[in-house]
Amino acid sequence: DDMGLLELEVPEWGGSVRIRVMTAGERDSYESEWMVNKSKGVDDFRAKFLQRVLCDDKGELLFTAAEIKQLSKKSARVVTKVWNAAMKHNALTDQDVEDFAKN
Repeated sequence: DDMGLLELEVPEWGGSVRIRVMTAGERDSYESEWMVNKSKGVDDFRAKFLQRVLCDDKGELLFTAAEIKQLSKKSARVVTKVWNAAMKHNALTDQDVEDFAKN
């Protein structure tokens, strides 16, 4: 299936996490939030992205939208490591993020 899971070791979180590929609708929603808020920026943008892709071995999300603040309180160093892997797995680049902010 095209929603393949990537397993990433995150010893700081006690093991590993799985990262799934967003659906086209989820990505559209994420990009739309960027475009609507581009003038002021998007709070917790890394946590909001990770909330949409961190999952268990069945593809079920680990965090709900209500738990984004909990995710945003994790170590920036670790979140950045997971974020980078999740961006790559979802075929998103830093340039894509910059383009969201510009459009």
